Amino acid sequence: MITIKKSLNNSMLLVDNDQREMILFGKGIGFGAKPGANIDLAQVEKVFLPLSDLKSRHFLSLTDTIPAAFFDISHDILTLARSQCGDRLNSVLLFTLAEHLHFAVERSRSGQLIHNKLSWEVKRYYPQEYGVGLLARAQVNNKFDVELPEDEAVNIAFHLINASSQDDDSSAHQQVELVNRIAEIVRYKLGKAIDTQSVNYMRFITHLRYFAERVLAGKIALSETEDFYQELMRHRPDAMTVAWVIRDYVQDKYQLTLPKDELTWLSIHISRLMDGVA
Repeated sequence: MITIKKSLNNSMLLVDNDQREMILFGKGIGFGAKPGANIDLAQVEKVFLPLSDLKSRHFLSLTDTIPAAFFDISHDILTLARSQCGDRLNSVLLFTLAEHLHFAVERSRSGQLIHNKLSWEVKRYYPQEYGVGLLARAQVNNKFDVELPEDEAVNIAFHLINASSQDDDSSAHQQVELVNRIAEIVRYKLGKAIDTQSVNYMRFITHLRYFAERVLAGKIALSETEDFYQELMRHRPDAMTVAWVIRDYVQDKYQLTLPKDELTWLSIHISRLMDGVA
């Protein structure tokens, strides 16, 4: 049985579910809620994991210091992001984004500006997340009567990138930097212009995004596909040579050894780019 322990704000409740504390989200769910009462599950839009560690307790503490309006708009942004970027986004985004937007609005009202040095990279390699960031920035400006700087769309995109990772502790900045570095290596080794609007390039960048996530999480698969690898060695040694440069870079910077599976897939994408190079 789920019973109310505390109304955190008009949209959030702290509840007890078989002696486990949880947070429930639903527009208006906290209005008039009384401790000890049962909860109408029909009102619940989102259930958050049991509050069993320090990070979860920190999220709970945010409800005491951040106005409910920031959680409401963060929920709307999260819903929009899932429709645009897929359902991989974890629910922690509601709290991290609410905290970020609260400080962003306060900074804007006090005239403080913080520039993001990776704006170009995010716009180029994470267009969907950046697009959501633009819409979110406009919503925040309208709701709180402020004018957030343009880089806030990038900052919001970073939160989406982090929230899509399987590893909560991964760094979106590191991921963007790694994607950009590998893309630079490939562009340099190919030596000619690449059509960055082509389907093959878009697929390559998508592959790099997941590849970067695996590298930073240290979760590179150890499987080896010898036959396919040898086939590429025979027929596309040029692409494999570029993949080896990426292998050496990852080995040097992250002390990770890339298995043949990873090199095979990198080579496949690189060969497609080579075939389309002007």
